[in-house]
Amino acid sequence: SDVDEANELCRELGLGELLERMPSGLMQIVGETGWQLSHGERSRLYLARALLQRAELVVLDESFAALDPDTLDRCLRCALSRAPTLLVIAHP
Repeated sequence: SDVDEANELCRELGLGELLERMPSGLMQIVGETGWQLSHGERSRLYLARALLQRAELVVLDESFAALDPDTLDRCLRCALSRAPTLLVIAHP
């Protein structure tokens, strides 16, 4: 069920195409530098990892900086619906 939840969350964050492109899908090891991940894909992956922790407070520091407006809206709605308390830090 954890894998199903992770898969659902990744798709909700718009990472479905990435998962289909990866040889091992959700089980792909991406390492520190990321497996052919764009900055925006890495940001959404980090967001998914944070939300899957089910923490009472999720702090996101510049997590949305690399996202286009539509993806930002999608990710923010997802984070707001899944995190009990959300603190977003954005630097001007």
